[in-house]
Amino acid sequence: MSCIYTEDKSLPVAEIQVLGRVTEHDMDEILPKLEAFIEKHGTIRIVEVIERFEGFDPTTVLDGVKFDIKHLRNVSHAAVVSDIPWIGFMTRAASTVMPLTVRTFAMSDLEAARAWARAPGA
Repeated sequence: MSCIYTEDKSLPVAEIQVLGRVTEHDMDEILPKLEAFIEKHGTIRIVEVIERFEGFDPTTVLDGVKFDIKHLRNVSHAAVVSDIPWIGFMTRAASTVMPLTVRTFAMSDLEAARAWARAPGA
């Protein structure tokens, strides 16, 4: 498994850590948990930590798009943490058309990203 999913016990904040190639198994494990978390809280915030990204299985694209279409309005804030230059560039470009607040952070600022996602007025 190259993705790790965790939830904050006291706040509507979920974290997804990417450590390589995103597989169908990763999506099958994470998406139902994330959907249940959204069901529980209504609107959530996400911290996505991309330490290593080695691509994704082609079968995961459709699952991701369907999830995004259904739940994009249920995510108010997303912190994307990575030292991979193109990840930050693509995140900033995509954030211009997304209905949520997105910030990018370097890996050295992981704790700041988590604090930002947990802050009520972020």
